[in-house]
Amino acid sequence: MKTKFSVSYLKHNCESPISFSTKDKDFCLVRLNSNATLDTHSGFISSGRNSFYLKNAFSELEIRSCQNDEKLNYDLFSFSGSDALKIIRMSNVDFDVLLSPLHAHFADSLFGKINAELKSKNSEWKKVVLAYTLEMLSKLLRLSNSGLSDFIPDHSQKLRDLRAEIHENYSKMWRIEDMANRMGLSPSRFASLYKNEFKISPTEDLIQTRIDQSKRMLSESKVSIKKVSAACGFESVHYFHRAFKKRSNVTPKHFQNKQLANEGSVLVTERHFSLDRLTQQAEYSGVIEFVNGEIRFHGNTDHVSSLLGYKPEVLREEPFTSFIHQDDHEIAKTAVDKILSNKNVLDLTINLIHKNGQKIQVNFSALLKGKNWFWFIKNDKPTLVN
Repeated sequence: MKTKFSVSYLKHNCESPISFSTKDKDFCLVRLNSNATLDTHSGFISSGRNSFYLKNAFSELEIRSCQNDEKLNYDLFSFSGSDALKIIRMSNVDFDVLLSPLHAHFADSLFGKINAELKSKNSEWKKVVLAYTLEMLSKLLRLSNSGLSDFIPDHSQKLRDLRAEIHENYSKMWRIEDMANRMGLSPSRFASLYKNEFKISPTEDLIQTRIDQSKRMLSESKVSIKKVSAACGFESVHYFHRAFKKRSNVTPKHFQNKQLANEGSVLVTERHFSLDRLTQQAEYSGVIEFVNGEIRFHGNTDHVSSLLGYKPEVLREEPFTSFIHQDDHEIAKTAVDKILSNKNVLDLTINLIHKNGQKIQVNFSALLKGKNWFWFIKNDKPTLVN
């Protein structure tokens, strides 16, 4: 039976903004290697590094840099055909939803294998590429939703083999000496090669992996901090508490309380544009008011007043863009235009301006629910930015 599948291109390290229209028949898997904004049919999304987005056929998408001074970088895998749609459905990956897997090392290897098949086009290459694509999407979904750490080594390089094993078995008591012995190197030589390869020390890489895993555990249920600490391989609760707070700016308990939807319940995976999800995660929220083509904070603005230093009535009377730092006026105007055209905005990183003139970095979201627009602000780093 003929395989109904074709590949338009696989491009790496793209640096120019790109747009897809409703005339584009291809599915497109995007991997963001830098911060970026995605203008989709469902909303305006701010994306971080190593996030993935699967564009549907005949669906609009525009990718551009998040900030004027930041270099855009992304990978594109464009393909089409009825068999392509079948494997997408088999993977259960939703179209037009941003996915942020715990690790993305598997993508490097699979993109490399797909690229090799596209160059050689040996017998049954389409079926092989289909299989790799299904594996890519399935791993992407699993590592985004379940917290499992399965990795495919990249070109069988020993360092990547070892790193994948460490990430998968993060709860083991790994020592630098043990890692170095696996490579047949001295500890100092191993640490130097590891940092050169992955831009992070092996110790810090392991700690961050454990912290990431602990966050997933803390978000899933009201499990005790002690059990999470032990399950993630920390030597003591005290050390876990200190390491977590240093890298997250909050204690494990505070993080858990903030993440859980209801005390003692398991957190249910939600789509990004969810009123419940945004309300739970935002420190500040309210209703948007539209006046002469501008958006304004509406209702009770006392809590935002404490963040920005302005009186509540000033916040209600002035347009939202009046409180945006001049460096972010362009991207803020784009977000306002999206809202005015009934498009949601998700986790847009912008700098608000305090009354004293200093910047406050926040994540801003806006959601249309029924006939009402709601705004949300997350301020994970409450200190002022010079």
